Amino acid sequence: MHIPFFRRHLGRTSAAGLAAGAALTLFISAASPAQAASAPVAKDGDRPSAYIIGGVEKANGSYPFMSALLNKGRGSAVDRQFCGGSLLTTNVVLTAAHCVEGTKAKTVEVTVGRTVLSNKKQGSLRNVTDIVVHPRYAKGQEAYDMAFLMLDKPVRGTAPVLLPTLGTDALIRPGASATVAGWGNTNTEIPSFPDRLRAVNVPVLSHIECRAAYPGYDKGVNVCAGVEGKDSCQGDSGGPLFRKLPGRQGVYQIGIVSYGDGCAEQGAPGVYAYTGSAKLWKTLDESAKGKKVKRLLGR
Repeated sequence: MHIPFFRRHLGRTSAAGLAAGAALTLFISAASPAQAASAPVAKDGDRPSAYIIGGVEKANGSYPFMSALLNKGRGSAVDRQFCGGSLLTTNVVLTAAHCVEGTKAKTVEVTVGRTVLSNKKQGSLRNVTDIVVHPRYAKGQEAYDMAFLMLDKPVRGTAPVLLPTLGTDALIRPGASATVAGWGNTNTEIPSFPDRLRAVNVPVLSHIECRAAYPGYDKGVNVCAGVEGKDSCQGDSGGPLFRKLPGRQGVYQIGIVSYGDGCAEQGAPGVYAYTGSAKLWKTLDESAKGKKVKRLLGR
C-alpha cells in the first residue's frame, strides 16, 4: 500500500511526536545504512565536507534566501526547527502548507539567511504575523502544498528567490539538475537533525516517471526529482528545490518540498509543489487571503 509521507514534519512540538514520526519513518523507509549514515556535524567555521543522503554541508553564507521555521520557545534552534522555507519578498516566506496548516502565527518564528541554526549572529530572525495556506490544500487537495508566512519586519540586504514564468515547463525539463537544501533528517534509521545547512543536487524526472511512483501525483501542480541515494528527507518540508541558470543572476525556485515514500529510495523520488504552475497560482484566488497574497506578489 502506498503511504504518502510528508517530509520535515516530524514531532514539531514534542519529543513524543518526534518518536511517533520516527516510527512512521522506519515503517515506510528502507534506505541502506551506507546511504543513511550521518557524518559528524561541522562546527561553525569548519570547511563543509560531510556527505549526507548524497549531499554536502554548506559553507557560511550559502543560499541566503534559505529560511528555517522554528517553534517559539526556549532551547536550541536545532531542536525547535520543524520545516524549511525560502524568502519570496522582503516580508514573505514561502513554505509547504502541511508545515503550518492549523498553526497559529504567534507560535512560529523564522530565520532567514542563517547557515548554522545555532549561530544567532547569522541572518535575521523574524516573527510571523499571519499564515496563508493555499485554499485547495485547506480543502483536502494535498497536491496544492503551498503556504505563505507574513513577517513582522522586512528582511533587508538579502536577495529573494525568483519564480518561473507561470505556465512554462522550461525549468523542469526531465534530466535537468536542481538543488534541494535544508536542515532535515540525515539518517532514515535513527533520526538525526543537523545544525548546518545541507544540500544535494537531484535530477528532475518526467511526469510519467512521477506518476509511476505515485498514482496520486498531479502533473498540473507537481514536479518530482531525485534518484536512489540523493533526496530530501524529513524536516526539509517547505524548503526550496531550485536552479541556478548559466549567465543569469539569481536563483529560480521550481519546487516546494512536499512528500515522498521514505528518503533516497529506489523508485521513490521526492514530490514538490511546482512554483511555475499556472493552476497552482490561479486557484489561490479561491480565498480572500490568497487574493491578497497574489496582489502583494504581483502574480
